[in-house]
Amino acid sequence: MRFLCFVFITFFCINIHAIDFKELETEKGIKFWFVQDNTIPLVSMSFSFDGGMVLDPTNKEGTTNLMTSLLDEGTQNFSSLEYKLALKESGTKIFFTTDREKIDGTFQVVSSQLQRGFWLLQETVNVPLFNQKEISKVKKQIEASIKIDASNVPTIASDIFNGEFFLDEKFSRKKKGTLNSLKKISRKDIKDSFRDHFNLNTLVIGVSGDISEVNVKKYIDYVFGDLPRKKNIKKTSLENFKKGKKFIDYDTPQSSVVFGQRGLKRQDDNYFAARIANYILGGGSFQSRLYKEIREKNGLVYSIRSYLLPLKNDGLVLGFFQTRNENVDETLRKVIEEWDKVSKKGVTKKEFKDAKTFFKGSFSRNFTNTLSIASLLKVVQYYELGNDYFSSRDKMIDKISLKQVNKVAGELFNSDSLFFVIVGKKPGE
Repeated sequence: MRFLCFVFITFFCINIHAIDFKELETEKGIKFWFVQDNTIPLVSMSFSFDGGMVLDPTNKEGTTNLMTSLLDEGTQNFSSLEYKLALKESGTKIFFTTDREKIDGTFQVVSSQLQRGFWLLQETVNVPLFNQKEISKVKKQIEASIKIDASNVPTIASDIFNGEFFLDEKFSRKKKGTLNSLKKISRKDIKDSFRDHFNLNTLVIGVSGDISEVNVKKYIDYVFGDLPRKKNIKKTSLENFKKGKKFIDYDTPQSSVVFGQRGLKRQDDNYFAARIANYILGGGSFQSRLYKEIREKNGLVYSIRSYLLPLKNDGLVLGFFQTRNENVDETLRKVIEEWDKVSKKGVTKKEFKDAKTFFKGSFSRNFTNTLSIASLLKVVQYYELGNDYFSSRDKMIDKISLKQVNKVAGELFNSDSLFFVIVGKKPGE
């Protein structure tokens, strides 16, 4: 019972207060955001480096993902098995993921094992092994995953959408690569990818947990301080996106559809107004217009959603649904109708009020543990939202007017700009 009360009090306090973070700088000049929280004996760190899939060499897509997948497969001082055992014994978690324009790292360690945990992270970041045996093993794992994806209809639709929607080849790549491209990736390619990504000038860090300012500065210098400072990666702005429809014939009783258009940059002054408009259109789950019209009233889909996806210098509006093959045409027509309706007629006063209430009330869900807080600190820095973001967010939402939301909806949502990928079987065939 005592434990349950403790958790409740911790959760409640986090939810009613804005994040009180500090901007710190180490002796080696590494800047980061930090929230000290001694309620639970745990330290979490979220960090990223610019790069990602856009840095994959031509004809070798999947290189970055392969590199990050190998970072937990041993270092110069640990074999793969020894490394995993050391993580387990020290209560440490370290993993990396690949995105289009960056790689992300996550680190967690119990407070009693700080020194050993940060030592393991330092090994990972500075002297990964990239042993040929482990490269072959991880390649086989990724190849198996690619083969599974080849029979997953939603994944097929998503891959084809990305490959066609982005007219810039760097953005249309598959994160895992292909069976053919994986064969071409050498150990040298992996080591080159590692050197290209681990650049101190693009490092963004958020830390939260049971550690002092003095120690967190010391450990961040210890882990990252010897990395090189290189020129920042040139950011790509996407000029054009594909429009229209593409149908892929696939023998399945249910079609998967992915759709999208250009959106707004995360730093755009109208971004939050766009979030409100999209929440009403398709982002509000059971409350959204797409769900009510297409699922509840007409029973055409099991689920349907639209969402905003920010990139570093661009933004997208994306959506997806699944439906029986014979319902595809009608569902597409209704999606376009709702797209046009919100663009031309806007949203109602009640919808607007309910959406603002949701965004103000739901933000505290990001404060439930040290890892989510560390991740949020990193994201706000990555998108350059400002050090007053947490304190000014509610005020910013309050200032948004119904008129502004409807103006943004009219400018943003354009059914003529939509691109649909449909994977399924045409009725009657």
